[in-house]
Amino acid sequence: MERARHARAKGKTREGAEEKMTSGDLLSNRKMYFLLKAAFPTVLINTEEQVDEDDQELVSWDRTIPEDIERQIQPKLVHAESVTVWIDPLDATQEYTENLPQYVTTMVCAAVDGKPVIGVIHKPFSGYTAWAMVNGGSNIKPRSSYNEQTPTIIVSRSHEGEVRQVAWQSFGNKTVIIKAGGAGYKVLSLLNVPEAHQEKADVYIHVTYIKKWDICAGNAVLKALGGQMTTLAGEEISYIGSNGNEGGLIASIKMNHRALVEKLPVLPKTSRN
Repeated sequence: MERARHARAKGKTREGAEEKMTSGDLLSNRKMYFLLKAAFPTVLINTEEQVDEDDQELVSWDRTIPEDIERQIQPKLVHAESVTVWIDPLDATQEYTENLPQYVTTMVCAAVDGKPVIGVIHKPFSGYTAWAMVNGGSNIKPRSSYNEQTPTIIVSRSHEGEVRQVAWQSFGNKTVIIKAGGAGYKVLSLLNVPEAHQEKADVYIHVTYIKKWDICAGNAVLKALGGQMTTLAGEEISYIGSNGNEGGLIASIKMNHRALVEKLPVLPKTSRN
């Protein structure tokens, strides 16, 4: 596979797994970054891959807002200095190199004063896009029902950590565990996505360190739809400051999120690093 031959090691995660970077990551990052930078030059943009400011790409794009979106959004003026944009140019790089395109997404999130407000999750291999804005509309909805007693839990296939044991300890050994790639894919598993290759889960749990560009868009989408994504301790995740979230995460929608948090065991610090 051509894209796999262009993969190279970027380093290791805190869990010791090898992180890969491909030409797809770099090309997507370049286009997304300079498009947003041209549109919003004073806004802080955090992105997963390094950007060479001297190697700019001029991106022309239609700034017309589609009618279906314009009918829903409720614009609100905010100061540019209060906005932080988080870009994940290619989520699930490992799966991308393994020819598992169903897990791959690209994501953009806008946070205001550290709170996720706008999230876009795009599946480039199918063309499906989910977007939502807190108090401003969306093109995606929750499913009609969720299993709160013995939920199906979706976890990372490459950074599983102790999450399987945590899930069974919290919800019983009859709990179904789905292993999947990509934080964007896992958030979409909680929602009503009309795609054959999208699995369905009730709760998303991650017990190790995770970068904020992986989760900001999903956090905004869930928040806009009445769901929650918090640390394992139930704390809100702030999208200012450091690039990483140290406290793991649990995400749900149309469920008693606090009750889910209270079922989780107290994990030693080492499992969250």
